Parts: sequence; structure tokens; C-alpha cells
Amino acid sequence: MRLIIILLLTFTLIPTASLAEGKRVIDIYQQQLENLRIAHAKLNALSKDAAKRAAQIERLIANYEAALKTATQDMADKYKAQIEQLKAKHAKTEAALKTAAQDLEAKYEARLKQLEAKHAKTEAAYLKKLEAAAELAEYHYQSAKETDRQIKTLLTQLGLSAEQILKLTEVNSVLQRQVKRNHEEIEAFQSLHAFQAYSPLMTLEGHTKAILSVAFSSDGRYALSGSADHTLKLWGLSSRRVLRTFQGHNRYVMSVAFSPDGRYALSGAMDKTLKLWDVSNGQALRTFQGHRDYVMSVAFSPDGRYALSGSADHTLKLWDVFSGQHVRTFQGHSGFVMSVAFSPDGRYALSGSLDKTLKLWDVSNGQALRTFSGHTSAVYSVAFSPDGRYALSGSGDQTFKLWDMSSWLLQLLAE
Repeated sequence: MRLIIILLLTFTLIPTASLAEGKRVIDIYQQQLENLRIAHAKLNALSKDAAKRAAQIERLIANYEAALKTATQDMADKYKAQIEQLKAKHAKTEAALKTAAQDLEAKYEARLKQLEAKHAKTEAAYLKKLEAAAELAEYHYQSAKETDRQIKTLLTQLGLSAEQILKLTEVNSVLQRQVKRNHEEIEAFQSLHAFQAYSPLMTLEGHTKAILSVAFSSDGRYALSGSADHTLKLWGLSSRRVLRTFQGHNRYVMSVAFSPDGRYALSGAMDKTLKLWDVSNGQALRTFQGHRDYVMSVAFSPDGRYALSGSADHTLKLWDVFSGQHVRTFQGHSGFVMSVAFSPDGRYALSGSLDKTLKLWDVSNGQALRTFSGHTSAVYSVAFSPDGRYALSGSGDQTFKLWDMSSWLLQLLAE
């Protein structure tokens, strides 16, 4: 349309005298028009080819999308089937483990009842024998006593010769020896019964590795254990069962302790930390960090406000239990501190070390008051007597020593 308008304008503007020139221009425009028609045809061909290619591409995209959707669905179905298989396998394994645990528990319960019945039967038999032996001894004793009385009566009433008196004396000696033998038999039965009485009352199992520390609650109803399996366990002694497992350490639990009121537990481990636990729910209330090496021993102060720890870094540390703050460090040992203990009044602390010594410390300032030497090997365990006057130490030299604390404290007061 534009070309026609241009041609009309051109003819309008060209004078009649210039018809030849106009014809030449018309030829030029006709040539351009032909060229435009050819270009338009080519464009139409290209457009059709592009549309064809676009349609092919759309078909390819649709094919790929369908294939992807199919592959995704197949994979999802495959994983769903695998998940269902795993769930079924897990459920089967869990059921098998539960059954095995129940069978094992029933087995141990039955075995425990058998052992208890056997123990009761054995104890009853020994008690019966002991009573029989006691009755026999009493019979012989009364017989000897009666014989002696009769001898004295005869000696009083009859004028016997010296030979007769000697003979009667020999008879009396025989009877006395018999009584002695009866007493020895009674003692033998008592010893055997005592041996039976000192056999274990119960054996508790639950840890998967060695148990490294144990403690009683103050009321004697519960026990606490620390193990190389990185856990603590609370045991009910009347029920003979694990009541709770305390998890949080990532290395061996080397030492455990109950607070005086039994509400809290303290543990020290090879992960260089102490932990304070709520006994009622097994939750870790606080972690005490500060030692540079294994924590080998822990103890509560008598009032339960402080905790004491001994470490392989050669130090002791005093901690405020409820704030978690480090109060002070006790320095002086040249080897691992293997055991710590508070005095009954809480004023002093005692420690035993691989350096073969014990040290007595003033808790108020962390000063070493005395060093006790005498062991020829590492000191692994220390304890105060209930009145605080004495201390015990156990050593790798296969001895334990009793130390008089009162004389040292009196000497300190004098100084």
C-alpha cells in the first residue's frame, strides 16, 4: 500500500514533459517492488521454517517434560518402596529386639529367683546345723557341769583315795576337752555361715563397658555408677533396676558423687569436664569447664554448696555448685590428682596423687597445709574418718595407711 501511495505521489509531482524520466523511475520502483516481493517470499519461507522448528522444539520440550515427569515419578515410587521396606525391616528388628530384651529379662528374673531360693535354702540348712550344733554343745556343757557337780558331791560325801580323785579328774578333763571340741565345731559353723552372709546380695547389670566409680545416696535407697561407656546410671536398690541413665559426657566417666540431700549428682570425666545432674529427671543442669586434662575425682562439700575436683592436670579446683563459677585452684602436686575428699566440717580437703603423696588443703584459701609422704607408689584413693580426726590412703604399693589428722591440725593451731 505504501508503495502505491509513493507511486501516485510521484506521478502527481512529475511534469508531462518528463514522461521519459518518469518511466525510468517507474522501472526502478517496479524493480524495487519485485525485490521486495522476493524478500517477502523469503521471509515467509523463513517464518514457516521457524514455525516448524518452533513446533519441533515444543514437541521436544513436551517429550522431555513427560520423560522427566515419568523418571521423577519412577524414582519417587522406588524410594517410597525402599522407605516402606526399611520401615518394615526396622519394625521387625525393633520387635525382635523387644522380644529378646523381654526374654532376657525374664531369664534373669527366673535365674535371680532360683539363686534367691537356693540361698534361702542353703542359709536355712546352715542355720539348722548351727542350731543342732549349739544344742549338742549345750547338752555336753550341761552334762559336764552336772558331772563336775556330782564329782564335787562325791568328794564331799565320800572319803575317796587320791587315785580315785585323779581318775575322776581325768574324766572331768575328757569331758572338758569334749566341750571344747563342741565349741570349735560351733565356731566352724558360725564361720561358714558368716562366709555365706558376705556373698553378694545382688548383681546389677546395665552398663556396656567397665564401671569406674560408684556411690550410695545418703538414705541408702539408691546407687549411682559411672562407666567407660560415657554414661551414669541411677539404680533402685529395692527394685534392682536401672531407674535412669544420664547422658552427656563423651569420654570415660571417672568419678561420681551424690549431693548430701540426694537431689543432685556430680560426675567427672576424661572429657575434662564436671557435670551437675538433676537426679529426678536425669537432666544435666550445668557443665563445669576449666581443667586442662582428665577429671579423675569429684566430691560434694558436706553442705552441698561446693564441688571439688581432682585432675590429670595436677590441680584441684573448687566450684560453686549453683552458680557454676570456679572459686579457686589448688596447686602443689606434681602428678595426676587421683582422689579428693572434704573433711566432715568442710573446712579442709584431702588429695592423693600419682606423685606418691597426700596433701591437706585449707579450702578457704587453697593453701597446702601439709604433705604426707610414706607411700612408695601412686596414691589412688583418700578418705576422712566421720569425725575428721583420721585419714586413710590407698596406694599402688599394695598398702593403705592411716594418718592422724588431729595432731597436724593442733600443730597448725599452735603455729
